[in-house]
Amino acid sequence: MMLLATCLVIIGVLLAIRKQYDVRLVLMLAGIVLTIVAGKPLVVLEVIGKTLSNTDVTGPICSAMGYAFVLRSLGADRELVALLARPLRKARWLLVPGGCLIGFVTNAAIPSQTATAAAVGPILIPLMLAAGYNRVAAGATLLLGCSIGGNLLNPGDADVVTVRIATNVPQDVVMAAVAIPNILALVAAVLVLMFVLRRPAFHCEQAQQADTSVDRFTARRFSMAMLAPLPVLALIVTQPRLNLFPGITQHYPEGLPVYSVMFASTFLAMIIGYRSNGAFNEHVSKLTSDFFDGMGYGLAKVISIIIAAACFLAGLQAVGLIQQVSMLLLGDPTFATIASPLATWLMAMLSGSGTAPAVSFAQAVLPSFVADGQIPLAIMLGVMAGIGANVGRTMSPVSAVMYFVSDLVTSEPRELIAVVALPLVAALGTVIVYGLVSS
Repeated sequence: MMLLATCLVIIGVLLAIRKQYDVRLVLMLAGIVLTIVAGKPLVVLEVIGKTLSNTDVTGPICSAMGYAFVLRSLGADRELVALLARPLRKARWLLVPGGCLIGFVTNAAIPSQTATAAAVGPILIPLMLAAGYNRVAAGATLLLGCSIGGNLLNPGDADVVTVRIATNVPQDVVMAAVAIPNILALVAAVLVLMFVLRRPAFHCEQAQQADTSVDRFTARRFSMAMLAPLPVLALIVTQPRLNLFPGITQHYPEGLPVYSVMFASTFLAMIIGYRSNGAFNEHVSKLTSDFFDGMGYGLAKVISIIIAAACFLAGLQAVGLIQQVSMLLLGDPTFATIASPLATWLMAMLSGSGTAPAVSFAQAVLPSFVADGQIPLAIMLGVMAGIGANVGRTMSPVSAVMYFVSDLVTSEPRELIAVVALPLVAALGTVIVYGLVSS
């Protein structure tokens, strides 16, 4: 009876998500139902409290979103896009790979796909239209670049934070494991997208005029552009294994906390972004408000999903399903390597959320591999699941970034999906092959 009830709840979750009910509400209610079925109704309340009080989760994610809001307020995100877009005006063949790369890099600085598309779109779309691409081709390039997984290179991203906590390893170990498969997935997707967009149907007979403002760059605009990747660069150069700064390494043997770097970067942004024709007190007050608004956004939009996923997993744990799935995956690492990205890809495509499937998988499965002593495999599975979830969201007709991009280029989501589907399948296949070879 318990197995039947669990199956019915899971089917109900899939149907509710498909009907576009709020993912957080669906997962929390499912968790409550499952814990009641298992006779442990108070487990959900305990999970909520533990997740909210876990500074390893809330600190990096909320501070990263706070800094992203500061960048948006200053216009530093657009300056980064403008700087990266400069070479694209002189080489038409670079527009598709370059446009995807711009979205990817910007998403690493701003761990929100919709916000990234909002920053990149107003510059990339006119450039591609001016080069003779039609709006569907431009939208597909923007969508793929901004959503395929640049966020995984940000140490404050929810997927990365969850893998780090689930495996209990330093953040630089997780970041190193993310880099290669994530970049390989991007390269595979871009190469196939370039092939797809060679068709005459994606080109216009008459090109539109592009904005030339990307060619006019000053020293101040350059310094503003460099604010976006600053925290990631700071975390890279202060890694304990590099020991470039012995004092910092001695004080933080596991590396600088992400939230410390985000706060420091915010103070620096306040100074660099100040214009002499305005009141300094109003400037810093506004940016302070923006930073904490971003932290609140991170709590409302990201931490809430982690809490909901934890509630659902608590229910699955209470009825014993997690243990059975973990034993199945532990018994066959090859199957686990293939199943991890495919499962999160499917869930993300159905739900439109990349965070919920990736976080759920990491919380549910990785601790079992760690307890079994297979820590490197656990890290790899978490990384692959995160990439699979990003791929699934990018081709989901109900994801927020899909809605935004389709509105921006005035095309239907199905038109964009028809273009990005093959490149994204190639990316997913590349990740699976990488996992099989490296495991």
